[in-house]
Amino acid sequence: MISIVVTQEFANLRLDKFICKKFDISFALAQKIIREKKLKVNEKKADPSYKIETSDQITIFADLPKRFETKKNKAKISVEKLQKFLTNKIFEDENLIAIDKPSGLATQGGSGIEISVDDFVTSQKWQLVHRLDKDTSGVLLIAKNNETAEFLTNAFRDKLVKKTYLALVNGVVKKENGTINIPLRKKLLGKNEKVSPDFTDGKEAITKFKILKKFSNYTLLELNPLTGRMHQLRVHCKEIGHPILNDVKYGGKEVLKKDLCKRLCLHAAKIEIENYNGQKLEIATVAPEFI
Repeated sequence: MISIVVTQEFANLRLDKFICKKFDISFALAQKIIREKKLKVNEKKADPSYKIETSDQITIFADLPKRFETKKNKAKISVEKLQKFLTNKIFEDENLIAIDKPSGLATQGGSGIEISVDDFVTSQKWQLVHRLDKDTSGVLLIAKNNETAEFLTNAFRDKLVKKTYLALVNGVVKKENGTINIPLRKKLLGKNEKVSPDFTDGKEAITKFKILKKFSNYTLLELNPLTGRMHQLRVHCKEIGHPILNDVKYGGKEVLKKDLCKRLCLHAAKIEIENYNGQKLEIATVAPEFI
């Protein structure tokens, strides 16, 4: 019997694809194992298309070989590359590393991505416990061991981690502060995924916001997501009529302001973790260049 606790980096992945990522088996065999009820999620049978969530308990009643990436598919991490990556480090102790991830560096690998944070992390046998979009910069946590990965996964699930983002949005926001409560649903459009409001089948998504500074045509917002949906902040800002600058995917060409800043104007500025080694841990970055 094999037991797995899903970490946040795999949230929203199909169950059958997750099994293929973890074990050296074919997609067809993964589906067969699920259909034959040799696998349970949270002690219940599940469908191969089920989208796994953070802290899901997956139990497999079969012996499966673990998957090891081949040298062909795995990015080569030299000492020099690792040292350069670690220049982004803003916190470290015996259990945890936090980096200020640059915009443009993917958290995980995928089509067209040569190297990602995960490549550096796995080369050191560390673990990602959450993720940031490729174009979003800011605090990213990396667990050095299984115990810390489990602690942080549970902390995210139990809402004991507070995340604070800074976003420069299009237009002048009138309301000084408020809460955006719009359920979201991820949809596949060709080969791309896009998130849209869905009050019927969407998942709960809640974001608190407050104005930090107003400009003639823009507003600097502080955003605190209370849930962790894909592209939540980007879609929520768009839905209140103020998409994030340079977020063409959700705001269209009118928010393209490369003369102001050449990147997506969204930054994970601070993370606060309750009861980390018995006390509150706060990790913050320097201000991003778009401020």
